Amino acid sequence: MLTIRLRPQGRIHRKQYRIVVAQKHRHVTKKTHEDLGFYDPVTKEFKVNEVRVQHYLALNTEISETVTSLFKKHNLIADKSVA
Repeated sequence: MLTIRLRPQGRIHRKQYRIVVAQKHRHVTKKTHEDLGFYDPVTKEFKVNEVRVQHYLALNTEISETVTSLFKKHNLIADKSVA
């Protein structure tokens, strides 16, 4: 099963993250299926390929909790808790 999640990279105390599509049970630094974008928590920089994100969402790919909150914050997915 594929999942959209964060893959850490960068230096100690200066982490950056790649937003990737990978197998759910594969180690986080192993080979990924596709690279969708990046997130830098220090500068709050966030960039993704929205077309590919929507493609994977249409395929019902699982999304990690952290990536879900990032996508909601940047209006890539709807917040279903608000009715």
